[in-house]
Amino acid sequence: MGKPFWRRESVCISGLFLFIYFALGALYPLLSHYLKSIGMSGTQIGLIVSVGPIVAIFAQPFWGMLCDRFQMSRQVLSGILLGAVAASFLLLWGGKSFIAFALLYGVLHFFQSGAVPISDGLALGYVTRTGIEFGRIRQWGAIGFALATLVAGMLVDAFWLGVIFYVYAFAQFSAFLFLQGVQTERSVEAVNVFKGLSELIRLPRYMLFLASAFLIFGPINAHNIFFGLLYEQLGGQIAGIGLAFLLFAGSEAPFMKWSGFFIKRLGLEKTIFIAALVSSLRWFWYGTGPTPFAVLALFFIQGFSAGLYLASATQFVRENAPDTLRVTALAVYTSMGLGLGSMAANVVGGMLVDTYGVLRTYTFFGGLTVLGLVPLTLVTWFIKRKSTVLQ
Repeated sequence: MGKPFWRRESVCISGLFLFIYFALGALYPLLSHYLKSIGMSGTQIGLIVSVGPIVAIFAQPFWGMLCDRFQMSRQVLSGILLGAVAASFLLLWGGKSFIAFALLYGVLHFFQSGAVPISDGLALGYVTRTGIEFGRIRQWGAIGFALATLVAGMLVDAFWLGVIFYVYAFAQFSAFLFLQGVQTERSVEAVNVFKGLSELIRLPRYMLFLASAFLIFGPINAHNIFFGLLYEQLGGQIAGIGLAFLLFAGSEAPFMKWSGFFIKRLGLEKTIFIAALVSSLRWFWYGTGPTPFAVLALFFIQGFSAGLYLASATQFVRENAPDTLRVTALAVYTSMGLGLGSMAANVVGGMLVDTYGVLRTYTFFGGLTVLGLVPLTLVTWFIKRKSTVLQ
């Protein structure tokens, strides 16, 4: 029987997720508006946004291997969070030109990109010790992101766009404080990470899942960049974009909490498959040009697709990778989807916007996600998990 949820460490790890994602929700939805306000062109904004995924491709595996090699996840994450705080102020005060902002944005992402997989690894360790469902913890990230879109928007209206960097720094420092109450597991033996990576490559279910993450996770993240263009194309007002993001992010929390229910009823693989299938249908529907009212009215599709997928996918990585390489496996998965997948979806999606319009970009997202269902089909119905995973 699992331990009660509202114990000290549960509160601390929930607060960690709340504020890590609060920082993301405060910064990224309004970043393009800030860049425009300091004189950046559309092309420059697109190039700057692409810096993050490029850095993440290399930074996330680096942080993951560092944690697994020395078994010091909490200490590494503490440094990452404090580094992100410092980088956010450098970005605000020093990023006045295109080159300076792009370089400092890369520094910020060097730290920021490590926070998600390492916090996921800590949460999965806690889940293993206590029996608490991962979705009950991960939902606080969605709540934090949703609250941040509201709070940051109000502060920007009251002050100026640069306030998003102060909110970001406050949230990351708050995450650092909550992190100090989270325990970290340590292996008795040192971990040979490079040998472990060779073992990961030989796990067919894990490698197939990486391929699906590239094709499914990429459009989920690229949607955050292109949705504003889509909403305006559909006839919506700019003010409605903030409301849409609030509803989208807010809908993820309950589905993350309910992910345990779906997994128990359907199984982990089928839950991920259904979430990805719904995601593909959503992108195809957006590509048909629905009304802004319909998009807002069916906001919960975000939770049923992205929210359910993100919570379940993390558990899949945990169950199909060695425990001693948990953070590395999560970091490589995040790098493949959030890094490489997002970069590809952003670049090709932007080219399609210029050539054919944003509706075709979402049709492309739907097609990518359908391709991602192919390796998921193999994992779900044809390549079963072995009785044991290398420990």
